[in-house]
Amino acid sequence: MNRRLLLPLLCWTLTLAAGAAPAGDPAQDPGWRQLFRSLAPVRAREVPFTEERYFPFRRQPIVLTGTVRLAPGRGLSLEYRAPASRIIIVDGQGVLVRESGGQRAAPDDRRAQAATAALAAVLRFDPAELDRDFSLRGDRRETGWTLALVPRDPALAASLHSIVVSGTPAGLARIELNAGLRIEIILGPALEGAALTAADLARYFR
Repeated sequence: MNRRLLLPLLCWTLTLAAGAAPAGDPAQDPGWRQLFRSLAPVRAREVPFTEERYFPFRRQPIVLTGTVRLAPGRGLSLEYRAPASRIIIVDGQGVLVRESGGQRAAPDDRRAQAATAALAAVLRFDPAELDRDFSLRGDRRETGWTLALVPRDPALAASLHSIVVSGTPAGLARIELNAGLRIEIILGPALEGAALTAADLARYFR
């Protein structure tokens, strides 16, 4: 995670279409709260992902692939496998990068760290935490949903402009982060209750 991770501002507008659930407050709406509960990890979770980073000087995005792991009490782990091997850990102690047999604190890049930390918060799907840290607006239907989040903290909002997540009642499918660059993350099927050994926890978390 370095300054190459960062890209042009994307303005977004989320409009509720006819037939969608009323706007309301997703953090307080019973339907949204039920969805958040179903999405929140209660056991270890592994999800394959494809990440696309869009730069103004490239016609095609840079594509990365890997696995995201969530372990209650341990935080978030992003394991990138291609085009380079790297593990990014986000937990209560901050952001840690492991690569080439060593580890280091994440570079002092506010936009990149803000995007990574906010991603961890979103993937926990804690309604109280989301409502505390973000202004929420959503479109929820029987077949799918979209949730837009804007940081309430002006300092964070200066680095992370918005997050848009979407999926189906069965799970989260797509994340878009706008943090001075546009990052799209496409998620595959989640493996719930992933059997993480002590060695796995030591490798992917701290």
